[in-house]
Amino acid sequence: MTDKEGRDDVEVKRKIKQSILVLLLLLGLCGCRMEDIPGVGNLSGVETESTVTQQQADLYYGYQTLSEEEKQVYRQLMAGLEAFEKEIRVGPIAKDRLEAVANMVMTDHPEYFWTEGGFRYYEETWPGGGTAGMKVLPDYLMSQEAAAQVKTEIEATAKEWLSGIPSDADTYEKIKYVYETLIHKVDYNETSPNNQNIQSVFLGKSSVCMGYAKATQYLLNQMGIFCTLVTGTVTNGSEAGHAWNLVKIQDAYYYVDTTWGTPGYSAAEASGVDIFYSYLCCNDKMLKPTHKADGTIPLPVCEDDSYNYYKRKGCWYEGYDRNQMYQELLQTVSAEAHTTELCFASREAYDQAVADMVNGTLLQEVVQNTGNLSPGQQVSWQIYYGGWDNLLIIVWN
Repeated sequence: MTDKEGRDDVEVKRKIKQSILVLLLLLGLCGCRMEDIPGVGNLSGVETESTVTQQQADLYYGYQTLSEEEKQVYRQLMAGLEAFEKEIRVGPIAKDRLEAVANMVMTDHPEYFWTEGGFRYYEETWPGGGTAGMKVLPDYLMSQEAAAQVKTEIEATAKEWLSGIPSDADTYEKIKYVYETLIHKVDYNETSPNNQNIQSVFLGKSSVCMGYAKATQYLLNQMGIFCTLVTGTVTNGSEAGHAWNLVKIQDAYYYVDTTWGTPGYSAAEASGVDIFYSYLCCNDKMLKPTHKADGTIPLPVCEDDSYNYYKRKGCWYEGYDRNQMYQELLQTVSAEAHTTELCFASREAYDQAVADMVNGTLLQEVVQNTGNLSPGQQVSWQIYYGGWDNLLIIVWN
């Protein structure tokens, strides 16, 4: 309806999709006032926006995708959310673009744990027509005072976890450290409280894919490393919602899926597998058969595989040679290694390995011919296999 001052008060309920969530609170505030326009007395409030430095903009991938006008709305939303404003006044913007900009704010800011993206907005129009601005009414999960206390606790835990990084670690080593730390310290649990934001990770030590992905982004951004949130679905038969990350090392982009590195997520924990590295700094070829992004943000081509963990470790095989594998496994058992990791470049080579080791007798032959076993000593093993990553892990007991 139209009131006597000529303003259309249109209230629309918008819920940003749950898989993206959180509109964060990080930067200092910088006032920016729109001059009063004569004859327009129905427009109330001022547009306040946060400052985004170039260093911060380099980390905010969503922000980089916006036009200059949309970036201003982004900064206005940041300022309002950081101040816990009940009504955030933003400049003129189309309704669909307002939602898109809000999505970018949430994509870039995992630290906004006090809201999960729900908001209403009022459109303000000029008496003669046209949009004058918007008033956004966010849904907050807690008070500003409670959020301040939680923020302090999260920062303390994050600082403690990052304290173990070697001073000479390069970007890849820092990403690997965060990947391993989150997997070792956080349990995968679909019933964990606040599992769509980083509270579940840093306070509850239990989360799901969204919590893992946002925590990965949060910790890497703390060190000035580019990492953004990617949302979509898993396409290996379940079509379930999922979240992972995009990182950058020098000029190349890579994907990181911390959740899929977690043994508890794949029910392989009981087999003694400590961690899976297939989705640490992987490329499109590794990720796309099982992950489908939802298009919230445009994604670059990820072709480089220089940081493939198994290649760097020396357990990557372009093809399958039974005699070569026999000799390598014999050395592994003789050295009393706990695990043997074997990753193959093709499905054909992987299937041959499975045929020999899972369904065949290769491992029995290796154990029988190990020369350093004591009389009566037995060797048993468990095998992890069946993933889309062509990875086979043998756990020796």
